[in-house]
Amino acid sequence: MIYEVHLTDSVRERLRKAVKKDSLTYKRLVKLFNQLAENPYGIGKWMHNEYAGVRERHVGHFVIKYVINENAQTVTIVDYDHHA
Repeated sequence: MIYEVHLTDSVRERLRKAVKKDSLTYKRLVKLFNQLAENPYGIGKWMHNEYAGVRERHVGHFVIKYVINENAQTVTIVDYDHHA
């Protein structure tokens, strides 16, 4: 089953900047998005407390946070930021 991957506007803007600065990380992110489309439950881990219902996946020095909507068959990337 294939899911659609959606990006929030803030994530889209950060990715636009990432393309220019670090093409290797950008390529890793594109690969991750393809994996999420195929099986969003197979990668990443559940977050806790105020982020309940959100999953995260580390990509290099960055963290991708995403939400899976089973009814709409979508994965929404809600945050992309440098790992703290």
